[in-house]
Amino acid sequence: MNKKQMLAALMKEAKEFAEKMDTKNADDVQKLADYKSRIEALKAEIEADEVKAALLKMVGSEPAPDSDADDADKDTGDPITDGLKKLDLAYLKKNRGSVQTFIKPAKAATDPVTAPVIPTYSQRIAVAPERVSVRSLFGSENISGNSYTYFVLGEVEGTPAVTAEGEKKPQIHPTYTPVTEALDKIPCFLKETDELLSDAPFLESVIRGRGIRTHKRAVEAYLINKLLGTSGLNTSVTGGISFDNILKAKTAVMDGSGFAPDALVINPVDLQALLLQKDNGTNGQYLMGGPAYAPYGNGVYSDTLPIWGLTVVASQNIAAGTAIVGAFKDGADVVTKVGEGLRVEVANTNEDDFVKNMITVRIEERILEAVRVPGAFAKLTNT
Repeated sequence: MNKKQMLAALMKEAKEFAEKMDTKNADDVQKLADYKSRIEALKAEIEADEVKAALLKMVGSEPAPDSDADDADKDTGDPITDGLKKLDLAYLKKNRGSVQTFIKPAKAATDPVTAPVIPTYSQRIAVAPERVSVRSLFGSENISGNSYTYFVLGEVEGTPAVTAEGEKKPQIHPTYTPVTEALDKIPCFLKETDELLSDAPFLESVIRGRGIRTHKRAVEAYLINKLLGTSGLNTSVTGGISFDNILKAKTAVMDGSGFAPDALVINPVDLQALLLQKDNGTNGQYLMGGPAYAPYGNGVYSDTLPIWGLTVVASQNIAAGTAIVGAFKDGADVVTKVGEGLRVEVANTNEDDFVKNMITVRIEERILEAVRVPGAFAKLTNT
């Protein structure tokens, strides 16, 4: 039953009640007033629907009848079909202006609701890659403004010492340097045909494969390059990327900053050189385990074995011949705009997209890297 049928039935019911009601009965009078309020509200809804339909017709798109909308909301039992219905593709095709979806790192109770929201779509394309990413190594923070002031830990002046009773105690003074940085924006966009709006799984794969993953690699490069360009990194270990030097770098970080390193970021070529190293025994065992087994046959093969207890992250965004050993969680944070995170927008009003049946997908994020303790990171090079 559509809204007009509901209105007709309600008016008929009200008329029948009015003919038999007791006008001196306060309850009957109130019930008739309730009928009047419901009828007026339903008329207003129908009028709003008609205005909306007229506007949509002007741009060449007819709305689906109420009965069709009711049927479209029913589950078919097929999880794939029902999942696609939840994407509300009919809405996308009828409203080909700007459609926005937001992939938020965290939602506070006070965050405003942004329409149109497509929760199923957003959650599916926000799936993180299976491998450990460089970004996941850092701590994370959200800010409401457009700039951020953090404090870089410096040397601690003074030293605690044994003090006799009644004597003045030694004073220590930790030094901090305030640093203020503005959020950087990392954007990109891609174009696809408008027909992809009717092919949700493929559109999703395009956004994820060509857009979001490419954007994630750009963010990873941003974080690595900014970290390597930070002054005050521990550079006491030289002589190349080797098992021995990785351990020396780990020790240097612990000794210099007091923080325990938790990860090693390394180029895949340099990691391969480490994985191919063998012992000097007659059997020539791989130090990090062979192609089928863990080191010396102690367990099955794993490509996620730690080196000196450090989580190993291979990234093409760090140059071959350079590696970073660091206390990532304690030494630095990735700061983003609260309520935004990774922002994905789809529109057909860009340039001549409308007349060419094209859509533009824009992907961007506002971000900065706050390196609080530069000494918690050690840079290894082959020089």
